[in-house]
Amino acid sequence: MFILLRKYSIRLQLLCIGGVILLLLSGTVVWSYHQILNITYKRNSDYTIELISTIKRNIASNADTINRILPNIAYNEQIQEYLMEQDRLKQYELHGKIEKLLVNLKSMKQGIVDLVLVSTIGSSSYNCINCQEFIPLNEIPERTSAYYSALSLYPYSNPMKQVVYVGVPVYDRHNQVPLEAKIGYAIMVLDVNAIAPQIDSMSDKTAGSFYVLDRNRVVTSSNDLSQIGKRLPELEDRIASGTRNDEFRKDGAPYVIHAEPIPEIAGQIVSIYPTKELFRGLEEVQHLVIGTFIAVIVVMYVLYIAISHNILQPIRSFMTFIYGLRAKGLNNLNKRVALEGYAEISIMAKQVNALLDEIDDLASKLIDSKTHIFELQLMKKQAELQYLKSQINPHFLYNTMETIKGIAFVKGVDEIRDMTDALSRVFRYSIKGEEHVALKEELDIVEAYINIQQIRFADRFHVRYDFEEACCNCKVIKMVLQPLVENAVFHGIEPALHNCTLTVGCRMEDHRNLLLWVIDDGVGMEHAMLEQIRQSLEVQPPASNNINMSRERHVGIINVNNRIKFAYGDQYGIMSIDSVPGEGTKVLIKIPVIGGSDV
Repeated sequence: MFILLRKYSIRLQLLCIGGVILLLLSGTVVWSYHQILNITYKRNSDYTIELISTIKRNIASNADTINRILPNIAYNEQIQEYLMEQDRLKQYELHGKIEKLLVNLKSMKQGIVDLVLVSTIGSSSYNCINCQEFIPLNEIPERTSAYYSALSLYPYSNPMKQVVYVGVPVYDRHNQVPLEAKIGYAIMVLDVNAIAPQIDSMSDKTAGSFYVLDRNRVVTSSNDLSQIGKRLPELEDRIASGTRNDEFRKDGAPYVIHAEPIPEIAGQIVSIYPTKELFRGLEEVQHLVIGTFIAVIVVMYVLYIAISHNILQPIRSFMTFIYGLRAKGLNNLNKRVALEGYAEISIMAKQVNALLDEIDDLASKLIDSKTHIFELQLMKKQAELQYLKSQINPHFLYNTMETIKGIAFVKGVDEIRDMTDALSRVFRYSIKGEEHVALKEELDIVEAYINIQQIRFADRFHVRYDFEEACCNCKVIKMVLQPLVENAVFHGIEPALHNCTLTVGCRMEDHRNLLLWVIDDGVGMEHAMLEQIRQSLEVQPPASNNINMSRERHVGIINVNNRIKFAYGDQYGIMSIDSVPGEGTKVLIKIPVIGGSDV
């Protein structure tokens, strides 16, 4: 079959396979449903039989209790003496004694309406006022343990109850009368519910009808209370012969009847069950099966559409992508093929996308390399331009500043002398040949610069140095702190209208890195300016927009960050800049620890 299908289209092959699966599924569902019907019918039938057996055991248990109580009454010496006594006075005395006994025996069994004693040799009786008229004493056979009468009305109850009389003949134990002479009867008046009390509560638990019949086939107990005291004429023949799981029709509907004798009470127990109730719950199963079958058909159709689409459509999409790639060439390399379908086409798409990713990555690296070379060339040109601008004879500057210092000394102008001396130190430091210096040398130049600014601003700010001793001999690139201090004085302290504090500090972190900071409590920066500087520091140096900005404002921050990254790597440089308008600015730098001899 599969060899023949191979010659046809994929769509037709899928339709044939789906049809075969649908036929198999239909057969399985029908077979399973019939199996469920049989199992449900059998289990419900077994449940009915078991329920009848339970009721019979309950009746037998009640009958056994009654059969133990009645002989205790019949052969009690005081009761026998009471039944045989002819003297009225002695009868009265014995009546008080037996009443206690009978009250106690009455409490032993729930449902005992009354106890009756009738004497056949004298005038003694208990709870019997014309009771012979409604108690069938003549029906009680000789030498019986307990005789259950048919359903009767007990006139002494208010309202009158339907009861069953259970009686035994009483014989003389002491042979005071002729041998085997009957001296009376002991009668127990039972409520009908005392025989099968659990049937009354079955109406909510089962849909069938259960009946307990007396010897005259009158209903004495049932879960259908309206039938108590009535006969079942339409079922007389079936009940008389006894039956088990016999089917018949009533009012056009099928029923199942089950009847069994109850020898303890000379009656019968009958169950009548609608056949449809034996399949109770299967309507939901039937609806579920039909709904599931329809859902399976829908799912199979959707799967057929999806699988057909996943097999054919990806191939068309892949070919369209390949043709487009060939037509547009490298201008189309940023696109990727996206296919959803079976595993093979997905693997093929992933491999093609991986190949395009490698091509795109190589192209990006090539562009980045060319861009970096261009940036290095531009930086070199800028350095050359800066070098040309700084070509001033240093000896001329030295001599000029020494002359100014000498004149200031002669004239007694200490401020000019100190400023000139400090300026000479800064100039000499900035142009000497070594690129790396000890941190303490950088700190000396910072102090010289700050001295100049303090003279200039007439003590409008003071300085605090916070350096760990272990940091002072570490090597740093030259002019790493002085531009930041100059930036703090120029942009933070000079515009302020109050006395300010400038803090310069350093500490060692894990013996691997130096953390240096410059803090001022000047005017601070607006959020927009702060974000602009932060973004400038994040851009790979030296981008052209940063170059223009560095010429205008915050030249110290930009240049210091670029120099540190070029010297030590991208993981170093200015780590953070924090500023609050009116509260000041803090700049934090990280550089690696380099020993005194390492350059």
